[in-house]
Amino acid sequence: MTDFVFDIEDLDPAATSLFGGKATGLARMVRAGIPVPPAFAISTDAYRAFQSSGQKLPDGLAGQLEAAIARLGDKAGRPFGGDGREIDPLLVSVRSGAKISMPGMMDTILNLGHTATSATHAIARGASRAFVVDSFVRFWKMYLEIVHGLDGEEFLEHLQTARAAAEQEGGDLAALEAEIVAFATEQGEVVPVDPRAQLDEAIAAVFQSWNSPRAKAYREHQGIAHDLGTAVTIQCMAFGNAEGDSGSGVAFSRDPNTGEPVLYGEYLQGRQGEDIVAGTRTPVDLARDDQGHAELRDALDHHSKTLESLYKDAVDIEFTLESGRLYLLQVRPAKRTAAAAVRIAADLVNEGLIGPGEALGRVSADQLKRLLRPVFVPEQVEACKAVAVAVGSSPGHATGAAVLDSDRAAERAATGEPVILVRPTTSPLDIRGMLAANGILTARGGALSHAAVVSRALDRPCVVGCENLLVDEEMRSFVLGGKTFSEGDYISIDGATGQVYDCRIELSAPEDASESLENLLHRADTVAQSEVWTSGGGGSSVPGVAVVSLFDVALGERLLDDLIEGVTLIGQGKDANGRKLCETAEAIGKALLARHPDIVPLHVRLPQPGSTRARFLVPNWPELDQRLFLPMGNPVLNKAFLRGLDAACTKADRRLTVLLGGVTDFAEWFAFEEIAGPLATLSTGIVVQNPAGLEVADRIATAGGVVWTDFDEIVNASSGLPQRAYLSDATLVDYVEHGALSVNPRRKLRAFLEPLFGAAIRTEGFVGCLFSSDFEPELLQQLHRIGFRRFSVPASRRPLARLLLGQVPPQG
Repeated sequence: MTDFVFDIEDLDPAATSLFGGKATGLARMVRAGIPVPPAFAISTDAYRAFQSSGQKLPDGLAGQLEAAIARLGDKAGRPFGGDGREIDPLLVSVRSGAKISMPGMMDTILNLGHTATSATHAIARGASRAFVVDSFVRFWKMYLEIVHGLDGEEFLEHLQTARAAAEQEGGDLAALEAEIVAFATEQGEVVPVDPRAQLDEAIAAVFQSWNSPRAKAYREHQGIAHDLGTAVTIQCMAFGNAEGDSGSGVAFSRDPNTGEPVLYGEYLQGRQGEDIVAGTRTPVDLARDDQGHAELRDALDHHSKTLESLYKDAVDIEFTLESGRLYLLQVRPAKRTAAAAVRIAADLVNEGLIGPGEALGRVSADQLKRLLRPVFVPEQVEACKAVAVAVGSSPGHATGAAVLDSDRAAERAATGEPVILVRPTTSPLDIRGMLAANGILTARGGALSHAAVVSRALDRPCVVGCENLLVDEEMRSFVLGGKTFSEGDYISIDGATGQVYDCRIELSAPEDASESLENLLHRADTVAQSEVWTSGGGGSSVPGVAVVSLFDVALGERLLDDLIEGVTLIGQGKDANGRKLCETAEAIGKALLARHPDIVPLHVRLPQPGSTRARFLVPNWPELDQRLFLPMGNPVLNKAFLRGLDAACTKADRRLTVLLGGVTDFAEWFAFEEIAGPLATLSTGIVVQNPAGLEVADRIATAGGVVWTDFDEIVNASSGLPQRAYLSDATLVDYVEHGALSVNPRRKLRAFLEPLFGAAIRTEGFVGCLFSSDFEPELLQQLHRIGFRRFSVPASRRPLARLLLGQVPPQG
């Protein structure tokens, strides 16, 4: 016969799959000498047997329950289910307990064990009538709600008269019980008054609550497996509503909002635990020492430190004080905000409780994203008016001068002014303004519109489909929420909620972004033994900047026409020395170095044929295809361009590494290296953009060239997608949204890349890996496992990349 029932002191505290977090937590506390009411657990094996037998309690459980409840009564000094004539009966709680905590998602029944007869005898022996009646009614409310699905509030309203009579001196509890049974009968339910029968029904109800709609929805959201099942914990009741110094509460070993290492929680005098959750009464704040209860706080602080040493984590505790005696009823790892998660993880490493690798696993990618996003100053939001609510399509807060066309937006942004691009809708022609703007607002479109898709790719806050927005480009004004604005007036948008405000709201780094975060990410770099550069920005703290597109610099500085002219003159034989191109390259180099004033390694990418980014940034790309880019085989073009960059670097006392894209032959890079060799400020390398480039990359790295591997482009080149297909709007949107990785279904990405790695790459010869757009966490971590240790990502994505790399399991 299967053993389903185990006393708390006998079960394995590590067997959370079998007994759930609640029971194993109690077992840990018992072994640590922490006061816990006696209890036993019914395992998840019983749950699975219950489900497989058509939701009937399994054979053999009844006998094991009888023995366990008898042992529980012996420990408590009270029999379960007695008539109360000689001694008060044992009252128990019936609680769910899964491997992974699901707060509030499953059911609990308290105070099970009294009958009208035993309750009457308890009062006759001197127990408080109010306490006994309150405990009795609380049980029945939970029991009818959870086991029989009745309305608890309707039950309490129905019972008012009978309860009031029972609370009077000499009141008849049998009449109260009869009224309770009558209420259930009127609702079509048959309810037993025998505690043993009630216990069986309560256990079955807790098992059934595993598959309640709210529990299923929670598991879906949290990614918890549906087949784990739940255990049941049967525990002696401790009464926070007893006479004397009694109450119930919840305490955290550290502040779950900030992570500060101080006791945090609430205590409600004279009440049971569910009153804390109900929020109907104001509890005592345990974080404050000016409300008394110093002895209770000291005891909880002492026990919480013990439990942190056992769990190696911040914990939350449910406790009850019964007539001055403290009991801990539950312990589990504490739920926490993103800010608290970072600080707690960093502090636990500093305190020696966990290692850096484990600390990194305590912070999720979603928590980090929430932590770093700039936010409105809360006080200013309260003082500002929301004039519209539309579709929030790219999260984040943005404020700026409303500008109605892309060119003007780019010009105003170039002066340092924050800008919100306001358009009826957007198209590829608006890219320049979208790149420059702090946020985008459109009158039309939905979550898959051009504005929404591109904004997400650029990580710009965006609100679309604002139907009460009317833009008058001729009058340089717009109407929003019935109010007329002139171009240049400040507005603010919330790209998550879709709210639009009629004033300037200052942005600030979230308070959660802290020294603790940088401490944690530094540990991630150490654990991963990797460097994460940026593809622009990032300040002096980044180890390097790569790979900056000189095409983007020329576009942003309005030097594109000069660049085209310089290339064209050489091609027509009108500028044999490349003077015009050299001058333009120097201007581009000067602007580039001004954008990146910090003295860090700076790698730049020459404009080359095949630039996917150029295709969607330049509306008239087909006409420019053959004129704009620098042919690698033309030494005059390369010499002129490199001389210009060298001149800019010499004047600024800086160095650059210049990268060629599209290299498929060692001789192409070698010829380029020979041109750059005499120029003291320049070194060279390549950006691998296709599988053919992988085949020569290792040789180039061995010869001293820097190699960056652009996996966005490699996937593109290997997909067989015709290059001109990028000119279609549908493909363009797909590219911008998914960073081109959607060309191959993501589920096939690993299978697609592994043959390339195995056949063509010896990664020890490489110095880096570039993600020119967004990146897939799985791919980033896969590349680390293969051996890449240097990456380049957009500056806004760098903290996330560092965290993800630190979370890669060590190779075994």
